[in-house]
Amino acid sequence: MKASTIAGYEVPGRYYKDLLHLMVVGANSLYAYWEISDKRRWLVSQHFECDFSVMPGIIRLYDVTHLIFNGHNAHAYWDTTTLPEANHSYLHQAHADRNYIVDIGTYTWEHEFIPLLRSNCVVTPKDSEAGWGDPR
Repeated sequence: MKASTIAGYEVPGRYYKDLLHLMVVGANSLYAYWEISDKRRWLVSQHFECDFSVMPGIIRLYDVTHLIFNGHNAHAYWDTTTLPEANHSYLHQAHADRNYIVDIGTYTWEHEFIPLLRSNCVVTPKDSEAGWGDPR
């Protein structure tokens, strides 16, 4: 990814660090963007004895509404496959008035999900008007 220029300042294409952020687009849509550092890519490649670019990229969206999430107790989750060079994705599996967290990871040969990074938690808005006296 190449750098871009905004108002005379160069914005880097990569920051060379691990990051994963989740944002709310609407009641049923989320947006995630990420960067997996070269160090983490190398560690994963060494562990699985293959090049990182050939491993499937997986975004796992968890519904964690009213939970203290431990990585395994989500109400539901959805997996989306990404291209190895991808660094963002829109997620349309969300529902209104729910809490979500996203993991970026990969699958083992046995189709076991291995998380590499975890996002912040977000809350989607209600999809209906508040009733008289209800909090907004």
